[in-house]
Amino acid sequence: MPNPPQRQVTIAQVAEYAGVSQASVSRVLNRNQKVDPAISAKVLDAIDKLNYSPSQMARNLVRGRSNTVALVVPDLENPMFQGVLKGLSREAARDGYRVLVADTAERVADEEEIAVEARSRCDALVLVSPRMPAERLEALLSRSGPIVVVNRPVASDPAAELSVDYEHAARTLGEHLISLGHTRLAYLAGPPQSYADGLRRRGLAELVARHPDVEVQDIAGGSQVEDGYRAAEDVLSSGATAVVGFNDLIALGLLARLRELGVDVPGELSVTGIDDVPLARFAAPPLTTMSVPRLELGAQSWRRLRDAMAGEPATHPLSYRAILEVRGSTGPAPEASGWLSPGRPVLRLGDRIVARYEEGTAIDAVLSPRPFLHPVETLGGVRVTDVHPTDHLHHFGIGVALPDVNGTSYWGGRTYVQGVGSVMLENQGRQRRDDLVADGDTLTERLTWIDEREVAQLSEVRTIRGRAVRLGERDAWSLGWRSVLTANFGALELGSPATNGREGAGYGGLFWRFPRWEATVTTADGSGEQAAHGSRSPWLAVTDASRRVTVLLLQPAGAEPLPWFARVAEYLGIGPAVAWDEVVHVDEGGTLELGIDALLVDRAITDPVELADLAAAHASAWRAGPTPRPAPKA
Repeated sequence: MPNPPQRQVTIAQVAEYAGVSQASVSRVLNRNQKVDPAISAKVLDAIDKLNYSPSQMARNLVRGRSNTVALVVPDLENPMFQGVLKGLSREAARDGYRVLVADTAERVADEEEIAVEARSRCDALVLVSPRMPAERLEALLSRSGPIVVVNRPVASDPAAELSVDYEHAARTLGEHLISLGHTRLAYLAGPPQSYADGLRRRGLAELVARHPDVEVQDIAGGSQVEDGYRAAEDVLSSGATAVVGFNDLIALGLLARLRELGVDVPGELSVTGIDDVPLARFAAPPLTTMSVPRLELGAQSWRRLRDAMAGEPATHPLSYRAILEVRGSTGPAPEASGWLSPGRPVLRLGDRIVARYEEGTAIDAVLSPRPFLHPVETLGGVRVTDVHPTDHLHHFGIGVALPDVNGTSYWGGRTYVQGVGSVMLENQGRQRRDDLVADGDTLTERLTWIDEREVAQLSEVRTIRGRAVRLGERDAWSLGWRSVLTANFGALELGSPATNGREGAGYGGLFWRFPRWEATVTTADGSGEQAAHGSRSPWLAVTDASRRVTVLLLQPAGAEPLPWFARVAEYLGIGPAVAWDEVVHVDEGGTLELGIDALLVDRAITDPVELADLAAAHASAWRAGPTPRPAPKA
């Protein structure tokens, strides 16, 4: 018969053999420095004699070592920290040591406890970028050494300090961007509790001190890919032409979102990071970054721990400087104002990006793909457009949308059928971009409208202008839109749900979908949705008092105003209506012009007299520029 398994010795038996309490045994096992040496000797002798070995800890204590070291990091997903781990593990293995890893997941409150527990199980400890307050870090060092700290200063024991000169790294990136002509930079910041974040800020502050014409705008970020992804819209709204990311991960997240938004990197925006993680050179485009010796930091951490455990600690701190790696994500600064590129244009006025123009090819076919403006913002940064809202998925910023062109919908979604109601038909067309030219503050686009059978129905020449204006002591900007539709493929009949029997639903034309505001709508005929809907007022104002913003919309001077389609209570959507209550006929070769001028003001204006005066002045200003063609009667 096989021998029965031996029963494991318990901590109670160790305590009884040593003549001490179980609590005393636990304190010895946990390396509590306050245990009386005589008691500690009795416990260690009992452990050895009884062969007490919970997970080998007792034998390690008897030998005085565990042949393991601990690494504590704030985020193990960060390849920077993975590089340190690899260098530490490889170097420690040469001396017969293993590495245990703990991830604090950026939980500052738990960091010290995790570090203490890790140290109790190992012979030494490496702390990488610890977030805990300085006084707690110093206390930990004094009672739990040997410890090496990466990327934090150590006042009580400088020899325990390994660091990267992130101040120099951020300043070097800034100098690189300035050499490319960038003067408005954004810093996509790291975690507020990060010491290394403070170093980067100091480097950028010194950069600004050296270059008074350079501005660095701070944008909340973090340390992970998702943080950069979420910050993309804030970066674009800042008006910066280049970004310094806290690290590569946040820069890679930003690049991913910019790619989805169609932003040209580096044509419209240059992006940089810090660390040179392995994925940086494989990004699209490859990321310009500061290369940090991750493996060397890990290897040097082990060498310093090994020397400290041998009684020969280092005598000085060690700091590394990162090296600039220039890749494809940085390029010359774009022009100071105007539409910056013909591909996916961005309108920059002074130091702000106020509008983006999207081609719309990613729109689902049933929503009638078409180009549109979004986001559009005031100079003060208030967004005045919405896109793909849950209440009406087929609304896209500012664009031309007609619900019925010879039976084809360029509005998207359901079609109103008399006697039936709104139903989903396979009749959605699309607007195809054929050419786009950006020239200063003017964008000219040529389009072909294609029906559901892939047959061309009409062509369009679209002109969009944007320019800054001065209103007394206040800056604002104006947007001008003209679309000339030509029936060069045959005669056209333009209708709407209203022309097919749905009362009050004469929408279709140049349509502006606003965000869900608590807005006031004012026209020359009065205030409110009832007064505005169907009004032929030459102007209409949308005002949100809480956001202190007014958008004043004007129909082109010299043409008979179209009725305003105005929805306020259900959703906020405004536009001059082409087929308000009658079908519009356009003979073959004939044209129809749609247009609107908008003044975007960072002030709440509801006084009808002031709005009328502002409309008259703004109409005069546009007449002083290129004269719009009056819309011919169709």
